[in-house]
Amino acid sequence: MGVTETLSRFRGGAAAAQAAEFVAFVNDAQTEDSVRRFVHERMIAHAFVATGTVDDAIAQLQGMDRSPSKLLVDVSGSVMPLSDLERLAQVCEPSVQVVTIGDRNDVGLFRNLLKIGVQDYLVKPLTPDLLQRTFDTTAKAEPLQHRRTGKVLALAGTRGGVGTTTVGVALARHLADVTMRRVAYVDLNLNGGAACTLLGITSNNGLTDVLENVHRLDVQYMERTFVTQGPRLFVLSSELDYSSTFELSRGALGELVAMLKHHFHYVLLDVPGPASSVAEQAFEAAQNIYLVADRSVHSAREATRLIRHAQACGNEPALFVLLNNPGQPVTGRVSSGDFAQAIGFPVTQEFPFDGKAVATAENLGERLKPDSEFGVAISLLADNLTGTQAAVAAPWYAPWLRRSMR
Repeated sequence: MGVTETLSRFRGGAAAAQAAEFVAFVNDAQTEDSVRRFVHERMIAHAFVATGTVDDAIAQLQGMDRSPSKLLVDVSGSVMPLSDLERLAQVCEPSVQVVTIGDRNDVGLFRNLLKIGVQDYLVKPLTPDLLQRTFDTTAKAEPLQHRRTGKVLALAGTRGGVGTTTVGVALARHLADVTMRRVAYVDLNLNGGAACTLLGITSNNGLTDVLENVHRLDVQYMERTFVTQGPRLFVLSSELDYSSTFELSRGALGELVAMLKHHFHYVLLDVPGPASSVAEQAFEAAQNIYLVADRSVHSAREATRLIRHAQACGNEPALFVLLNNPGQPVTGRVSSGDFAQAIGFPVTQEFPFDGKAVATAENLGERLKPDSEFGVAISLLADNLTGTQAAVAAPWYAPWLRRSMR
């Protein structure tokens, strides 16, 4: 039976699947019957069962605004189950309890599945009792495991006006809207950063509220403080009066990030300035640090200092330098080659000047046109991050550089 036919027959069809807390994709009638009996006996109100493959599960999750809390997927017919489940993990929130089923009693496969974050592997035939024991056990063990978490990125500029938030917001929108990832964007400028304006939303001072109450964080409280931009992009920000001061408790941002990365594929920290306790905690929490610079001597000098500062973080983050061109091309700017030589560190990617596309998107609070020069560059940055394409080759922007230097 095809997946579409089964979807339409179970608990209201595709509309019900959007709110499902338990989702199962299996590939034979006997297993499907066992899963349905498990759902019935446990009286799971929001459940969704279908016949299909891992690819069908991926397609279903991509169409859901929110991942289910429990996911059962059949890998019996998969030639490369580990590869298939790695792809599934890319569209599945880190907090989801994933249980796989198969027809091979393979200890090696079981161990490899555990390494990539799968919580259990069951061998057919299944029974409702076995499913109940499995999900009860994984639910109790989940706080101790959390093997798979989202990736934390910190973006900091060498100086004001280099386009840190422009790059960060555009990347967040691409990850949420194009690659279908669940993204948390945290604008750490507590007196009001540009992120909300660029996203066309209004800040609710949720960030300072959360940081003041980090000791009582839970999912429901945290989600009430977010401002959303679409179904997959969630924003935390504040707009304190300029005369206000905020004392950030040691470790508060780290605790917030620790919770966020269990519920989002990517957590983007927009760091307003490196010389603050906020920046220090952001760098300590980040797995990737992106330093955004322009082609100026001052940026090169500050980039050198920031690289040393970032490399001193105890968590040893991966470090990337992004060279942006926020202003109209003119002669006299530092060449990208000289810039890299001056800072003693490779430039990961250069972004072209694309004044009209960037200004239009920012002023209207809209996503960049994907076929614009800057939009293409953001797509390449996102592809490098998600691993969907090979690393960006330097020659892609060479024609533009030749034009700008004339």
